[in-house]
Amino acid sequence: MTAPDVIARRVWQPYDDAPLITREMISGLDSCDPVTRERLLAYLEAVVSQRAVPVHTAVAFNALYFGYDLAAGGYVGGPLDIGDFPSVALGERVEALPVGAMINIRTGGDLLPAEVVYKEGAHSELGPYGEMPAWLSGAPAGARGPGVLAPDEAPILRERLVFDTTAFGQDLAPTVNRLQRLRRQGRTDEFEHLVVESRYALVDADLGDAEYYARYLVTRGRAQLTSALAPSPLPSLMAPGSGEGELLEAVRGLMATVRQGLTSLDTARVWGEYAFTRESMARRLLDTCPPGRDDLLRMAESASNQAVPRAARRVGVGWPKPVYTAVGPVLRSRASWQDRIRGTDYPLAVCHANSVLSDYARRERDETTGLLPSGVRLSLDDRWQGGGVWRAVYVGDAGRAASTEGSADAPVGRGWTESFPPQALVPEPSSPQDQRSVEAEDQSPQTEVEDLAPDPWPDDSDLGASILLSADDSQVEWAQPLRLSHVLEEYLPLPRQIAEEFRTTGAAASSVRVVLHHAGHELPADRACHDTSVTEGERGVRLDGLAWPPDLFPGIWLSCTWHRGSRVVYARTTLLLHSVTVDGDLIRHRYDPMVLTRDWVDGPPLSARPPDDLFAERLLMTAVRRLGLLDQFGRAMLARADVPAAVDAVMDGSELAADRVEAVLVGLLAAERLTVARGSRGSDGRTHHPPRTGQPLEQLVCYTPRCVKIRGGASVDGRDQDTAAVADQQVHEHDVAGFLRRIGHLGHQATDEQRALYHADHLRFRLTGPAELPPGFTYVRAHKRGR
Repeated sequence: MTAPDVIARRVWQPYDDAPLITREMISGLDSCDPVTRERLLAYLEAVVSQRAVPVHTAVAFNALYFGYDLAAGGYVGGPLDIGDFPSVALGERVEALPVGAMINIRTGGDLLPAEVVYKEGAHSELGPYGEMPAWLSGAPAGARGPGVLAPDEAPILRERLVFDTTAFGQDLAPTVNRLQRLRRQGRTDEFEHLVVESRYALVDADLGDAEYYARYLVTRGRAQLTSALAPSPLPSLMAPGSGEGELLEAVRGLMATVRQGLTSLDTARVWGEYAFTRESMARRLLDTCPPGRDDLLRMAESASNQAVPRAARRVGVGWPKPVYTAVGPVLRSRASWQDRIRGTDYPLAVCHANSVLSDYARRERDETTGLLPSGVRLSLDDRWQGGGVWRAVYVGDAGRAASTEGSADAPVGRGWTESFPPQALVPEPSSPQDQRSVEAEDQSPQTEVEDLAPDPWPDDSDLGASILLSADDSQVEWAQPLRLSHVLEEYLPLPRQIAEEFRTTGAAASSVRVVLHHAGHELPADRACHDTSVTEGERGVRLDGLAWPPDLFPGIWLSCTWHRGSRVVYARTTLLLHSVTVDGDLIRHRYDPMVLTRDWVDGPPLSARPPDDLFAERLLMTAVRRLGLLDQFGRAMLARADVPAAVDAVMDGSELAADRVEAVLVGLLAAERLTVARGSRGSDGRTHHPPRTGQPLEQLVCYTPRCVKIRGGASVDGRDQDTAAVADQQVHEHDVAGFLRRIGHLGHQATDEQRALYHADHLRFRLTGPAELPPGFTYVRAHKRGR
């Protein structure tokens, strides 16, 4: 039995098995029941193992959504109509294509279908041996030179596309021969790739690959995404009549689940958005043929040693000068390596090389200074251009104490940001690789960062901080949660980089209009538009005079957009895919659970009521929620011994006796509104959870939000977050959307009732593709699965 046959017995097969995608999967991997989670991970593991290329998040999404059949070795039907794929040829100017796009390669005769599985920047100023000008590393799409932007021009980026022609079940040997002929005929470059000029819209050029693919699917790829022939069409998992915004959010949610799944695989390693097997990496390191372990290590040493001053080199003004090396050209420059990095072998070599460089930079550096023994700091600066750009700068002994740069493999685009003249006021850097890797930057496997031992408890000083979503030459978009102080004092804080631009453009000298869009609500004009003044204080720059509508509660996420040079800021909220109740309060919009916990308000001010039993309970809950350790799920923990002092602090002298506080606390624990956990207390008096080695244990009282998902007004899950997080290994009842099942090979035909059901759902969910049930398939109506 062949390997694909074995794989197919263990994992999901499209059209033979029930759909793998469920409604819960759109909300994240943690929302899936244990059985669905394991089915998904088993399938993703098999896809990564079988595909000959590193599997990008978008490609893994394709496999899951469009039905990559592991037994057949490709997409063998369903919603993918080869005749509708855009055609591409070497050297031509095309509408930009994301990783994951299905294309036809023009061969001079018939079209050759393929899937774009990898792409990288191929700027004309990349040198043949990896050398490059500093400004190019991390440069945004509009960059034309050191510190030079062309903001009004539609970006055209030179890109290298790597495609997989075996993705549609073609036999490997004939395909290899055909690609060799295309290379000899000049239909591809010498590495059997397509180098093209990609034309982007202004708002899309600096998006990450996964986000760009999500937008591509709901626009140019909409017919594929909404096809009734998909194993589980996404519109059928949503409420009928959902608009484009809801569809985009669903694609993003499903793609995030796929990304979580890839990074959860023990057998895979992830570089950026690409997952590849650890076995392939091991084979590379053991291989004596180039490029093997020794070759890649020499590449890492060469990239760092170029920055070390030589005795014969005169060190003048501007030294130390960073040296930038692009991985892709280095790999392609070695004649002895070229036969082993053609076609889809190239992205695997790129991922392996970057991983070796990353491991080398982390392994050889001093833990205190972050420097290599040579006095050089080696770090990734751009993940996209040239297959990855590494920056080496000589610091030497004199600069070791002041060397405080961050992670070795978190690209920040210093080459571009340092290309501006020193006197220029430069906004916070926003570079292509920042956006291309932001979805995956925090998703690296735990095994790769164990030595960092991150503290899961966020600092309250960062609570409610803004997050830069995207930035280009024309606009900036960021997100931040609304805080209670914003509501009470009627203002919107501006992120530092936005505030700096407000000063330089003169917008701060006049009023700024804030336009609110509250998803699902039609705000009247006086609630939607607010003329504010720009003021600056100890806590930064803010827009004052903004009377927030009552429906905008503390904790709700705001997505803000400012068009550079204008005096208008747009702020919008976003609906959740499924409404939830948190401690009984209905929430329909995306929110920050940390802010919801910290800024909790229940009833009148604490100073307005006498300390009766109900008031004492509220006082104690407020103390735990506002002063306890806080995690990203909104859970707060406070040392039991510190509760009386915390109650006094929130009330500013509550005059509640310690025994009264303890009695109220016992009641809250008995009612399970609070629970008990173990922590420890350090020598500085601070408590920690989980307990730290060598510190005395401390009993903590814990508040956990009781979050219940709502669908159609009914609760589908009465468990709180802690209970839901504990996998009880049972199959829970959940909805299954209607789907196609293959029966033609069994000699069966669909009944008239099933044909009618298919036609009705085709109209109900506004699906594309054939309106009548295709031959050889039956339609399984929507139902519930589990118990």
